[in-house]
Amino acid sequence: MGVVHFAGAPEQPVDEYVTTPSFFEFGAKVGYTFKFEVVDSGLEIFGGVKNLTNAFQDDFDTLRDRDSRYIYGPGAPRTFYLGLRLHSF
Repeated sequence: MGVVHFAGAPEQPVDEYVTTPSFFEFGAKVGYTFKFEVVDSGLEIFGGVKNLTNAFQDDFDTLRDRDSRYIYGPGAPRTFYLGLRLHSF
């Protein structure tokens, strides 16, 4: 993908058109639901990971004159999560 990178930050002295690298973002989620027939409900336990490959931009600008629009790629680094969900059937 082509992105314009404007000057201003110490590491970016001139305006430049940059071709960004490709990213592959992979996530997975597993869960299990315990059913409680007596009260007609259930409890789901789940967990997963987002951005398993940890593909992330590594050339952010710094300091106050940075180009804040120079952001590409996945929105978050590798993230693990766990959760509980109540169901009513």
